[in-house]
Amino acid sequence: MILDNILLKGPKEGKNILLLAHGAGAPMDSIFMRTISKGLNENGIITIRFEFPYMAKRRLGKKPFPDKIPVLCEFYTSLYYQIKKLYPNKKIWLSGKSMGGRVSTIVSKSIEVEGVVVFGYPFHPINNIDNIRLDNLQLDGPPILIIQGTRDKFGNIEEVKKYNINKKNFIYWLNEGDHSFNTLKKSSISTQKSIQKACDIASLFIKSKSINGIID
Repeated sequence: MILDNILLKGPKEGKNILLLAHGAGAPMDSIFMRTISKGLNENGIITIRFEFPYMAKRRLGKKPFPDKIPVLCEFYTSLYYQIKKLYPNKKIWLSGKSMGGRVSTIVSKSIEVEGVVVFGYPFHPINNIDNIRLDNLQLDGPPILIIQGTRDKFGNIEEVKKYNINKKNFIYWLNEGDHSFNTLKKSSISTQKSIQKACDIASLFIKSKSINGIID
């Protein structure tokens, strides 16, 4: 693998590197990915955004479907080892939006990382709430923080609170946020503030490796 499809941002003196994978449909430089990366950078976190091979092909005019989860996991793992070699003295965290977040939780079981942050976990497909993706959230491994909108169609607060996940994993709920943390016009918090809250919560978790004072 040649590291020619990454976006590295943040303070060089930062102690923590967060690998940030995109979701199924949007690339690493989407508005959401840029905004999350910028918010984390402003809090002292180094971010490395990257694209899975199928997404890189889309930039060439092709329209491939996302690769199967094992293929995505293999690519993510390979990237991790290269980054670890380049930055041996940094603490490395895995992360991702939606599909990328799901992949990061799976990969974290087989490598040594500080923890995982997921921005909008796809607990189930939108139109199939019975197809629950919980296996990797029930296994032992590094701590996982999932930041989820209460209105997320891939797993809203009423549904997810019924699930059993490993005690080392936690969910922070963004009030009235959807899968990309967008809020309603009538909401007490704007979309901009909702996303900024996600960045701040993720940064606190990364810096302290703890959920004390973060999770209600």
